[in-house]
Formats: sequence, C-alpha cells, structure tokens
Amino acid sequence: MLKFSVTYAASRPRSKKHFSLLAGVFLLIWPHFVQAQSAQALIAAAHKRHLSESPYWHTLLHCPADQSPYESLVDDPDFFLSKKGKYDAKAELEALITTFYGTPAKSESPCRFIARLTWLHQELGDLMQSPPPFCPEADALSPSSATLVFPTYHLNNPASMFGHSFLTIETDFQSPVLADAVNYAALPDGNSPFAYMFKGIFGLFPGYYTILPYYKKIQEYGDMAQRDIWEYPLTLTPEETRRMTLHILEMRNISSDYFFFDENCSYMLQFLLESARPGLKLTAAKGFTVIPIDTIRQMKQKGLITDARYRPSVGSRIQAAVKRLPAEDLQRAKQVVTGQLSPRTLNHTPLSKPRKREILDLAVEVIRYKYAKKKMTRQQYRKRFLPALRARQSLGMAPPKKQTHQPPEPSTGHKASRITLSAGVQEKNAFGELTLAPAFTDLLGADHTDREGVAIEFFETTLRYAEKEKNVVIQQFTLLDLLSLSPRHLFIKPLSWSAHIGYDQMLMKDGIHKGAFTIKAATGMAWSLNLPATPLVYLLPEARFTESKHLEKGAAVGTGLKSGCLIFHTPALKTHFEANLWRLFPEATTRSTLTLETSLALTPNNRVSLQARYDTSDHSHAWQSGLSFHRYF
Repeated sequence: MLKFSVTYAASRPRSKKHFSLLAGVFLLIWPHFVQAQSAQALIAAAHKRHLSESPYWHTLLHCPADQSPYESLVDDPDFFLSKKGKYDAKAELEALITTFYGTPAKSESPCRFIARLTWLHQELGDLMQSPPPFCPEADALSPSSATLVFPTYHLNNPASMFGHSFLTIETDFQSPVLADAVNYAALPDGNSPFAYMFKGIFGLFPGYYTILPYYKKIQEYGDMAQRDIWEYPLTLTPEETRRMTLHILEMRNISSDYFFFDENCSYMLQFLLESARPGLKLTAAKGFTVIPIDTIRQMKQKGLITDARYRPSVGSRIQAAVKRLPAEDLQRAKQVVTGQLSPRTLNHTPLSKPRKREILDLAVEVIRYKYAKKKMTRQQYRKRFLPALRARQSLGMAPPKKQTHQPPEPSTGHKASRITLSAGVQEKNAFGELTLAPAFTDLLGADHTDREGVAIEFFETTLRYAEKEKNVVIQQFTLLDLLSLSPRHLFIKPLSWSAHIGYDQMLMKDGIHKGAFTIKAATGMAWSLNLPATPLVYLLPEARFTESKHLEKGAAVGTGLKSGCLIFHTPALKTHFEANLWRLFPEATTRSTLTLETSLALTPNNRVSLQARYDTSDHSHAWQSGLSFHRYF
C-alpha cells in the first residue's frame, strides 16, 4: 500500500468515513457508466488515431523509447490485460478498452490501470459518454514536486557499487524528509554477495518498485551505510508529478527482471520520469551499462535538473570534525562516547563554550553512528546519548559554522567508459596497447566522491602489439577489480579490501611473460597521513589462486602482501605507488611487482599518465615503462 495515499488523504477536509463510503459507491456504479460506450467503436477510433503506436502508450507499458519492434520490459503477467501484451501494444490497448468499456464491463478496479485509463480518456474523451476514471487513492494524492536522490557508492553492497538512485514525491504541506521515496531494487533470495552479483548480471532476480518514507532512506544510507547523499530537485510541474504518481500506482507489486548493469534502479526510474513528461526519451539512450551518474547527466541535458543539494553522511560529518578539532579535544569527545567523561563534567571545565560545543557535537554524532552500526546497545545508547544531548543544549545555539567540506558534485566527474592508448618499452621491446573499459573508475581517475581510494572496474580488456613478435596478444582481461581504501581514525576504524578476477601476462621462472588466470582477495587497513598532499597508505594481506599451463603443476595458491601509497598532489595530479610480494605453492616461487604511476587530468574526461613497473620471479626480472592517454566516454 502506498504510504503517501494515507498521508495526503489525512490533510483533506473530508471525513475518512464519508470518503470511504463515497469511493465505494462510485466504484460500484462506475462500470455501469462505461457500458454506454461501444467498445468496438472506441477500438476503431483508437486504431484510426494510431494510439497503439503512441510513444506515451509504449512508455506506460515500459517499452524503451524509439525501440522497434515493441517489447515491454515488464515480466509480470499481472501487469497486462492481454496475454500478448508484453509483445503486442495493439492487443494490450484493445484489451484495456474491452475490459473497461465493453458490455458488460469487467470487474477490474480502475486503480490497477489508472494511468493508462486516464491517458485513454484524454485521447478518446470526445467520443466517451462516461466520466473520467475514478480511483480513491489517486484522488487522495496531492503531489507538488519530485526530487532525484543519489546515495554515493557503497562497495560492501554489490547492488550499490555504482551508487543508487530513487525519487521522492513531495507535497506543499510536508517536510521534505517526510516525503515518500519511490525506489526500484532487486528482491534477493539470500545474503551471499557473490550469488547476488551472478544472479544480478544475468537477470535472475525480480525487481520491484517500493515506497518508503524518505527519512528511513536517510537513516539507511546516511547513518548506517555512511553514504553521502545528493538531492536533485526536478523541474516537474505539479501536473507532471501527479501524472507520474498515477503510473507509480500502476506499478505496485509488479515485477520486472532486474539486471545489474542496465535494467537497474537508474534505468527503471527513467520510465517514471517519461510518464511524467511525455517526449523525454530518457530510455532511448541505454548502452552497455546504465550508471546513476550518467542518468543524472542525461537529466541535466533534458532540463529536468538545475540544482543539487549535498547531505553529508554521519561518517563524513565525523571525519570533518576529526580534521578540524585539536587532538586533546578529540580525546575528550572519545571519553564522552565511552562513558569515561561525564558531559556535565565537561561543561564545568574551563574550556571555552565554542570548544565545548564542538566536542559535544562530535560526541553526539559518534554515539548515533555507533548505535546505528550496532556497536552500542540500546541501554548504552540511552545512557550516553541523552546526557550528551542535554549538555549540548545547555550551551545554547552556536553561531553558523563552516559547512562540512562538500565534495565535487558527482556528475562533474568523468564518464563511465574509458578507452586508453599506450606506448612503452618492456626489456628493449617496444609495444603499443589499446585498452577498453566499459565501467567505471580507477584510483587515478577524476574523483566522483570524496571517498579516497575507490576503484571499480569491469570487463577491462587490453590488447598489445609488440615490435619484436609482430603479433597482437591479450595483455590482460579484468572480469572484476574492486578496491576500497577507507582511512581509519580515532572514531571509525573500517577495513579496507580488494578483490580481483582476471587474466594477464605473468612473469614466469624462465623470464618470459605467459598468460595466467588469477583470483585474489585482500583485506587490511588504510591510513590518511597528516602530511602535505595527504598521502593515503595501505597494507593488505592477500590470498590468491593462479591457473596457467606454464606453471609446474598447472595451478598454484599463494599468500602475500599488497601495500601502497596514493598521493593527492592537486585535484588533477595524483601518484600511486604499489608493492606486491607473494609466494606460490606447490612450486615454491617468490614473486613481486613494483608499480609507479603518475596521472594528470587535463579535463574531467581526458587524462595522461606515466607508468613504470618492475616484476620479479625468483631470479628472473623485467622492467617496463610507458605513456598512456585516457579518454572517458
């Protein structure tokens, strides 16, 4: 049941009992009104006016704009009135007219098809003798505006690896945080992230539109998952917003196959926006991947977005305070959080009021964070949160303080896909390379968020032509490469981790590079040093499995260590150094790689980089250096 129907109805000047009685009577007599129409005459008129070919009719049936032949992306048979409705828009239109305007009309509730019936009445109203379709829930709605919401990346949840997007529907008489959030997501059947990835890639999960209060989504993303939130108010008029809510009513409890890369949260919300403003054609631009940031850019181009609001997560607010406060005040805040220092005692210290406010503000945020992450019991939360809050309130209002550092607005970063041209030398053998990466970003790409050390890459393929061999080989194919470097500090101590599945050319014991398939995973820690350029250092113990016919036993397992340093010279200039050391068994060989890369962003979608690499395998070694140009598109 849609929550906003209850919320909006409560504000209307009619009693619930009177409204329910009126709605019930109208629903009983409405079919008798529509019987006066000749279904065949309306069908004939619809065909004459080519309504089944209307782009808006196809939008309401969730067929991508400009797609031919017609095929709906909805997989739930309950969505259609015709058995052929998924593949035949004409048959579905005829079934709609026959069901509601035939003699006698069938006992279907108009609420199930209210957007389609409303559109049909607009198109054929001059030929109809009945009133417009009536739905109590639709009549109770008073939407005034809508907002696109983008919670940033969350690598620990595969469904939100590229970020997430949903809509909120607002009214003129509600706080925005009490608005209803319209979300499209998969309904998983387990908790395994690997099963989720596999089933999500191949469309084995059903996806549903759901409605939740926005404040609960803020708690879910901003408090529990530590994800910053960007809000983009849409330029939809109240009439357009209402048209969209009618379509949302139709999509309740209707499933579609969920695909991780394209038919996902970002793409399926585009149908809602097209139902609001006919002619947008957002769904026509679908490529190999549909990523929320690309959708945001597309909406900007269509004039749907003109502004952006930043809502920092609890984690971002805590991190900003950690950077702002002196070490002794951070220790006092920690003592308040752990119960070692009473907030009342803190207020009786000779510290200035501004310092006390800062300490208690930080303590309150950390207590809320720990409770949200279930690192504090309810009893501990009440014992520490309420005294800290009362002590903070006793200090009065603080003058307006500097806002938490706002990262670049996400759509100003680079685009999702990348092509790279490289030239270099490996052991006096010149080579050229072509790399194609459909998605998404590496450590040295232009930042989309302020979260340092995020890399997300899928299906990256590199072809190399070497001067001596005069042939083209697959230098590497990366099925999946993820890296999450989250710096630790006094209050939040996250684990950093990486995962990689792919094929590349590995230096063997004989000193020759040969193809090998590798799976590796690592977890450890990262720290942001308080030095110029704020280097981020990390140390990740790693396990790996390698398969290659060039290994002694054909396969090997190994353990090792991945360490490195990421230096932010300027927003456009970065350097990454990484050292890997591991030992493979049963062939008992020790291997290592040292890589150094410096990257300069010329524009958000163009950058150049210099690389150097040194590989060893027991007594064999190899040097490599090169220059690359990267273009995002």
